[in-house]
Amino acid sequence: MPHRRLHACLLPLAIAAANALAADLRPLPYPPSRVLAGLAWTSEAHVYPVIKGDMHWQTWGADDAVWCVDGDGWFPGAGSHYGSLTRLTGTPPDHRIELVTQFRELRLREDHTPEGLRRYFCGPLAVGTDLYVCLYDYDWRIPGKNVTNRQDFLVVDRYSKLGGIPGIIVSRDGGRTWGNVPKKDTPRFLGPNFGNLQFIGFGPGYTRVPPEYGDCVYAISNDSNWESGDHLRLARVPRDRVLDRAAWEFFAGAADAPAWTKDEAAAKPVFRDPGHVGHSDMTYVPALKRFLLAVFSDTVPHREDATFEETKRWEKHTELQLYEGPTPWGPWGLVHREQPWGGPDHACYLPHIPAKWLDADGLGGWMLYSGDWDPQHYPQGEFYGYVTRRFRLQPLRP
Repeated sequence: MPHRRLHACLLPLAIAAANALAADLRPLPYPPSRVLAGLAWTSEAHVYPVIKGDMHWQTWGADDAVWCVDGDGWFPGAGSHYGSLTRLTGTPPDHRIELVTQFRELRLREDHTPEGLRRYFCGPLAVGTDLYVCLYDYDWRIPGKNVTNRQDFLVVDRYSKLGGIPGIIVSRDGGRTWGNVPKKDTPRFLGPNFGNLQFIGFGPGYTRVPPEYGDCVYAISNDSNWESGDHLRLARVPRDRVLDRAAWEFFAGAADAPAWTKDEAAAKPVFRDPGHVGHSDMTYVPALKRFLLAVFSDTVPHREDATFEETKRWEKHTELQLYEGPTPWGPWGLVHREQPWGGPDHACYLPHIPAKWLDADGLGGWMLYSGDWDPQHYPQGEFYGYVTRRFRLQPLRP
């Protein structure tokens, strides 16, 4: 068992919904849950040693492992990277992380990315033994900003405007080789409103999907920019046609009147919180027959037209929101709100709740996230890696 450092950033082990009573917190757009009374952290934050990186987009593989796609970081023996695929086995805090690939042979940035875009990896998806990974672009082409100027570069890079999904790559041999790599002139797969996909978590290899959702896979995305979007939108595609753009559909209804369209531009949000919707995660909990939606944001919304001086207020503190609902399109009820997320010493981001790590009763599990990426505020970067923390949900009593 690898040794792990433990970090004491605990809130009291009680229902943290009391945070919402603080006078300085902004109103939230959805009412309290009628099913769950709150969330309590039941462990300290565990930081996996040595490995650095963030994002941790995740899926439950048919091999019973959690497969993650990461952003920038560093692995011992493999060096720095801007994208990696890892395989997590076991359950925290006794899990192990194996590096599968850093995708270097794909030469995405060198040979495949148009000028002005910054290409990364998101949304892994395991369907049976096939493994898909979505590519996504940050669009640095912001009017009035010249990235050759150091201060403009820092604004544009930290704003990270969503450019869309250029394509989805696929591996049929456990991540060793990849196909369907988009070229510079390949038509864009999805636009900025679906600028980063995270597939809703069900069972291993995308099994255990309730029959009312058909033989499809489902994905969500925020809009605008990485950390301060306005909405979440929802898409679906038959599980055997993931790479077929014509087979994708987009949610265009309401919580009480679901509807789907082939027209991406007609997609309607399934969640709204202007300025406070960062990259998000959704997981189905079979024991509760509910969906958990984890949303984070910077407490200071990012703006495209911000000045360098204004960005000095960014990334100091983040906010975590956890909602539950009966369907992937709601209606949503607030379970937990935490601000600042990580307390005074850390700025956490991009929460994930791997379905693999849920307890059998659906009320407990482990959250996976990262933090402290901004050296301006967190020079030690202690949480810039694989952070896991155990939680327990409190059901409402009749």
